[in-house]
Amino acid sequence: MFRNGLSGLFLSLFALGFALLGTAQRADAQVLFGSVSGTVTDQSGAGVPKTHVTLINKATSIQREADTDESGHYTITDMPPGNYDLKVTASGFKPLTQTNLTVAANTVMNGDAKLQVGAVSEQVTVEAATLTLQTEKTDVHTELTEKAILDMPLNQYRNYQTLINLVPGATPGVFQNAIADTPERALSTNINGTNRNNNNTRVDGATDVFVWLPHHAVYVPPAETIQEVNISTNNFDPEQGMTGGAAITVITKSGSNQLHGVSFAYHQDQALRARQFFETAAVSPRKGKSILNDLGGTLGGPIKKDKLFFFGSYDGTFERDNRAAGGGLQTLPTAALRAGDFTGILGNYVCSDGSTSATPCASPFFVTDTNNVVQQDRVGMIFDPSTGAANGTGRKQFAGNKLPGIDSIAAKILALIPSVPAGAPETSNFFSSATQSLNRNNFDGKVDWNRTSKHAIFAKYSAMKSVFTGQPSLGKVIGDCNCDGGLGNFHSLVQLVTVGHTLTLSPTLVVDGNVGFTRMSEYGQTPDFGTNIGSSVLGIPGTNNGSDLRDSGIPYFNVSGYADLGNPEGWNPAFRNDWSFTSNHNVRWSHDKHQVSAGTDIIHHHLNHWQPELGSGPRGEFDFGGGVTALNCPAGTIGCPTTGGAPAPNQFNAWAQFLLGLADGMGRSEQFIKATAKEWQFGFFVGDRYRVSNKLTATLGLRYEYYPLMTRDGAFQFDRLDFTSLNVLLGGIGGNPSHLGVTTSKKLFAPRIGLAYQFNDKTVVRSGFGITVDPLPLARPLRGFYPLTVGSNFAGTTSFSSAGSLSTGIPSICCPNINSGTIPLPPQALERSVGPGELKRGYIESWNLVVERKLPSNFLVSLGYVGTQTVHQFGDLDLNSSLPGTGASGQPYNKPQFGNRTASTLFWQGFMSANYHALQVSVNRQFSHGLMVKGAYTYSKAIDWTDDDGWAGLTWNDPNILRRNRAQAGFNTPQIFQLAYVYELPVGEGKSWANGGGAATKILSNWQVSGIFSAIHGQPFTLLASGASLNAKFQTQTPDQVGPVRKIGGVGAGSQNQPFYDPSAFAAVTRPGTGPNPYGNVGRNTLFGPGSVNMDFSLFRTFKVTERLGLQFRADGANFFNSPHFNNPNRNFTSANFMHITTAKNDERQFRFGLRLAF
Repeated sequence: MFRNGLSGLFLSLFALGFALLGTAQRADAQVLFGSVSGTVTDQSGAGVPKTHVTLINKATSIQREADTDESGHYTITDMPPGNYDLKVTASGFKPLTQTNLTVAANTVMNGDAKLQVGAVSEQVTVEAATLTLQTEKTDVHTELTEKAILDMPLNQYRNYQTLINLVPGATPGVFQNAIADTPERALSTNINGTNRNNNNTRVDGATDVFVWLPHHAVYVPPAETIQEVNISTNNFDPEQGMTGGAAITVITKSGSNQLHGVSFAYHQDQALRARQFFETAAVSPRKGKSILNDLGGTLGGPIKKDKLFFFGSYDGTFERDNRAAGGGLQTLPTAALRAGDFTGILGNYVCSDGSTSATPCASPFFVTDTNNVVQQDRVGMIFDPSTGAANGTGRKQFAGNKLPGIDSIAAKILALIPSVPAGAPETSNFFSSATQSLNRNNFDGKVDWNRTSKHAIFAKYSAMKSVFTGQPSLGKVIGDCNCDGGLGNFHSLVQLVTVGHTLTLSPTLVVDGNVGFTRMSEYGQTPDFGTNIGSSVLGIPGTNNGSDLRDSGIPYFNVSGYADLGNPEGWNPAFRNDWSFTSNHNVRWSHDKHQVSAGTDIIHHHLNHWQPELGSGPRGEFDFGGGVTALNCPAGTIGCPTTGGAPAPNQFNAWAQFLLGLADGMGRSEQFIKATAKEWQFGFFVGDRYRVSNKLTATLGLRYEYYPLMTRDGAFQFDRLDFTSLNVLLGGIGGNPSHLGVTTSKKLFAPRIGLAYQFNDKTVVRSGFGITVDPLPLARPLRGFYPLTVGSNFAGTTSFSSAGSLSTGIPSICCPNINSGTIPLPPQALERSVGPGELKRGYIESWNLVVERKLPSNFLVSLGYVGTQTVHQFGDLDLNSSLPGTGASGQPYNKPQFGNRTASTLFWQGFMSANYHALQVSVNRQFSHGLMVKGAYTYSKAIDWTDDDGWAGLTWNDPNILRRNRAQAGFNTPQIFQLAYVYELPVGEGKSWANGGGAATKILSNWQVSGIFSAIHGQPFTLLASGASLNAKFQTQTPDQVGPVRKIGGVGAGSQNQPFYDPSAFAAVTRPGTGPNPYGNVGRNTLFGPGSVNMDFSLFRTFKVTERLGLQFRADGANFFNSPHFNNPNRNFTSANFMHITTAKNDERQFRFGLRLAF
């Protein structure tokens, strides 16, 4: 799997490293467990052989023992995370006890001990170091401790994933999908330039992934239940696979010999939050309701002392939120536009050379109106599609720029649309308000059993049950969900079960393993569910299936430049039942200088869906882009402006097109067969951590992974498109083989190699290289296209022609007959398929070179170069796209033998690549002497072809310019700085100041502050323009850059506000598609949006009620300084708000108060 270009630097690096061989240290790289490894020396530094070492868990009394070898070295593996005492005894030396040695998952803790000569009765007790150098492992990882999770500010849902922002190489976590999809509100992030669905989260060993949306964890353990989180991001240990971005291991709490419990309640509401930047008093006199309560408790303790323990928790989240849809104003038509009167939007005059002027041109470009009056063309003119040619040439302007009439069905829809206030501007003129609600209940239970001194077993069960409701933003005409996603009512149940054990067969041989199961069951329906509004109320043919209630509701009317009208959620309703099974088993053997490990890692995913979301959804969709009421008069054509051509279509053309009822695109989806997918993922590994000397450790490992082809339940086992005949083949039917000639690689070997060299007790240098395999479940890209789901898409022959009207409706596609095993693909059915031969699964090469240094005051700083390269990244190529200037007639499958197919036809394969290079710095200080610090800085660049390899379409499908897609990734964030802290104020009892007793001491004692400061560079975006002159199907039009791009930095819509970038630097492309550079000269992701600065701050005090009982009062301030965090500017050149920022993130300042009672 190595590539030719990979090797020079890293082979040289490792050759240099091995030339230094002379010393190395111990090893263990478990995921659920940790290890302690060290050398016992006398005061001269010589190793002490045959020393007895005992590691005792302070909470459960579980203990492990080992003896040092001839060099004085020992290793104790497979220890559950927690605090331990390390006891060391040797003949002729004083017994030594190190207290509070913290063992963390997937880490090797330093257990070095220096003995003093003396009698056995002379006990020596020391405190273990709070932070030690990473001298044993060569991966790049970050640990989140229980204290960090509980004391640092978390987001509104108190999600531990908030702190993944503190991991070097991580882009800021975001809520990627609707609450309806992810009621746990899992965060999505890109790690080290890899795609977001390359991350792999496991909770107590169980795979924690939403099969359909694999960039999300399906279960998010509540903060109060988490003991620690380990996040490995580069050069993983051989035990860790099925991941490419981050391997995230969550260890939840267990009971102990002492009864412990917590009860808590947190509250925030609209009175405690600032206004969102665009939520001004003028447009919203009262702040919308915004209430979130989080309450619950935990209890853990012994069932039988030293043997059997329990831990349980409940966490309830209850939210009512009524804020702006999308974080800002929406655009609806003014009264004049509702009446079809476009006189008020006429703009500059168009000159014969293509320029525009505020006054009539000396050399004008003339057009004729429907009264045959010749006049100078102006920006904003509306043209009659019934005049001229079908391709938009020769059209006449509507006389007076007024429509003579409005389509009867459009009038019915118009009656459902709210009116804007009198005198409102043409854009960003309507502030909507509706409420979302979430009721979520999390239950967790865990039992730990020390069956014998050598055998420990645990079992865990977690469940989340939720109900979410999202109200529409535009009332009767529905519109966007005025919420974080999901129109209607959604019921979800998530369950996670895992059982694991550790068996010590001898001091040098340990086995461990676990099996896990996760399941998500969900069903949801929209607010228009139950009534066939499209067909029965509005009278639009082909919009609802009267025999299936799940297809009921109102269609989506997509008018370019305006708020969504109708129901825009084509993915909704949804009925899902997905689950995953995990089985991991490992053996570890310590011998001399070697720590050998081997094991298996098996995952099974199963998807079951009824969700006809492909294309336009079950109610149908009508698109109004504006070309149908625009004039096609490209530059270079006789009688047209010599440069630029006639003005490109804009939002007013789109609105006029809607009023006429003429759609340039339409479609509908219907599911005939339940979408299912079953797939296995197998991993096998062997590794050796070789202690070459006391200074040098070499890590060698090899994984082998196998990903068999997914299969389906039901009548056929697999399906794919024959791209030659356009027949869909069904595996196992009609004599077809089950796999249909599709194979997967059996050569996915993934080597891991690393070196760690400790120069002294303060400095270590680490370097490593490894390969991991993209774990993307194929259920994501291949879930349910034809014949499972029919997603139709009908479009006009050119960008200026209509595909049909509201009155004629959407043509139907009949149900498929699968009995023969070979069925023709309907010409308008959307399709994505693999081809015959090997399906190339991507893999990620990762490498690092890191210097780590221990600084005074217990700080640990690391500085490193981290790189990744993705090979065979998955993606789509639309084989039915056309070249510029050829329109629908140029589509390869638009021929009689293929039924004149014009729909998208996607070929899915691993044919792309990506790379990432970064300087990464981390600063850590474990909590000691009242202070914890955790910081990260990343300076990086990520390049790819497309950003999401689960549903990954290219910007340009033209085979002549495919490499134009290669550009900086949409998630590329060149600089990220994050700094978090927890600080006990040095005042009050036992502190430096105000410690003399009295009222001041009582008032000022036990206060702490914590915070997270972030400064983040903006992310790039791609400009869009009208594709009318391009006339190419399934391609992207960008504008031309005609001048230097000047950043103005303005915020707000309309001419009264400055744009973010100077829009005059760009011009529409109106030259013919056959002309030079027809796509525009602006590439993909060429401009950056605004960056952000943020401070989250917490203040809390613990009141000592009794010796064991403490009550904590807490105040959290998210975005404490209320810094507005703006979204990228409007990128559509045809919009009146082009380059204006009109929306901001819904993360204005929000205070939260809480009480936490703990014993």
